[in-house]
Amino acid sequence: MPSTRTTTSSSRWSYAFLTYGFAGLALLTLGLIVVGALVRAYDAGLACPDWPLCKGALVPGFDFKVAFEWGHRVFAAAISIGLAGLTALAWRNPPYWSELRARFAWAWVVLITQILFGGLTVLLLLAPWTVSVHLVLGNVFCVVLLWTALDLRESSAAKRTRAALPASVSGLLALVTLCLFLQIVLGGWVSSHYAGLACPDFPTCDGRDFVPTWQGLIGIHLLHRFNGFLLLGGFLLLAATTRSGGRFGVLAGLGFALVAVQICVGIANVLLQLPVAVTGLHSALAAAIIAVTAMLVRERIRTRHTLREAASATAVAEAP
Repeated sequence: MPSTRTTTSSSRWSYAFLTYGFAGLALLTLGLIVVGALVRAYDAGLACPDWPLCKGALVPGFDFKVAFEWGHRVFAAAISIGLAGLTALAWRNPPYWSELRARFAWAWVVLITQILFGGLTVLLLLAPWTVSVHLVLGNVFCVVLLWTALDLRESSAAKRTRAALPASVSGLLALVTLCLFLQIVLGGWVSSHYAGLACPDFPTCDGRDFVPTWQGLIGIHLLHRFNGFLLLGGFLLLAATTRSGGRFGVLAGLGFALVAVQICVGIANVLLQLPVAVTGLHSALAAAIIAVTAMLVRERIRTRHTLREAASATAVAEAP
């Protein structure tokens, strides 16, 4: 980010508030994603059968499911208010607004679209495609917030050197990112089609066959399983290739560990017949994997930029 800021104590305070504000909203959004998964696990998605009101009221009469779904909506509203507060703070400081207005635009576009899809999901009675899009948008919003927080933090810190990465890293990272995106969509599809127990056994699907069929709910479930192992393999290759690659290598190793734990939790979720606590943990791990992958993509982009700047500076210094 360009450094167009003054360095008064007030401006430093505002910049720190923006940095931690974006980080806090990213963390809250991760929590909201988990709460959304629990709403699904408790079968409370239509406890409020209308939108934007709930049972025709701003504050409805409560039972457990209504309270859970209504609380999910209030949680989302609180995050929206938080983003509005950060927007107002940046807007009142023209140098910050100049740097961040594109980020705020992205965040608001994704958030508003996400809110509309949340309402559409209710009005269309949890149509599978709306559930999947709603899940993807929630994670994209979290990534936008996290990426911005990291950029703000790095912009205010001393410039960090980055080690060059092997040429194969870009291709491996693209493969991992593609597999992860597919896994998010498949996870939403499994959830929205109630296909979590379409294969009630592990490692086989039904106690006899690994792949009894690729059709219907069983096919959706199996695609989710096999793509998870493909994602694990991608992270393993990425971690092995960059084990001495500084922060990138650390993040790649963390991603591999998270996917390995996630697969174990997914297996437990099936064998234990989808207990709510395990389902919530499965969703939290998925959100964490997405965050780590976003950090990897950002680190790769920043490494290229840093090395290009260093090469340019060297060329200028050596010029006659």
